[in-house]
Amino acid sequence: MALIDWKESYDLHIEIIDQQHKTLAEMINKFYEEITQKSNKELISELIQNMKSYTQTHFSTEENMLHNSNYDGLIEHKAKHQAFIDKVTDLEERFNSGKMVLSFEITNFLKDWLITHIQKEDKEYVSAVVV
Repeated sequence: MALIDWKESYDLHIEIIDQQHKTLAEMINKFYEEITQKSNKELISELIQNMKSYTQTHFSTEENMLHNSNYDGLIEHKAKHQAFIDKVTDLEERFNSGKMVLSFEITNFLKDWLITHIQKEDKEYVSAVVV
């Protein structure tokens, strides 16, 4: 069972961003599935690294688009992206050092952050980007 069932209401109607958001949702679902199945630490660590890397790629795409659109809220939006990367990096470091066991709390954090970010922060820039 998927943790995130994609809904049309999550779409921003910006093709590249919507596709990247869907990929992030799929990655979170895979992560959730592996935690549910109590997969080995190496696989979980690889999934975290892949998710973090893809998230940075997505953020870069989004931030470049906002920059090119002269979006007034770019600095604040970038700060929210950085706060997320910092949180995930902290979780990754604690997991890899054995100081934390990943749990459903972590997957729920990822899910809630993605959905909230899309529906609140990302929807704020749509009118500045879509012509």
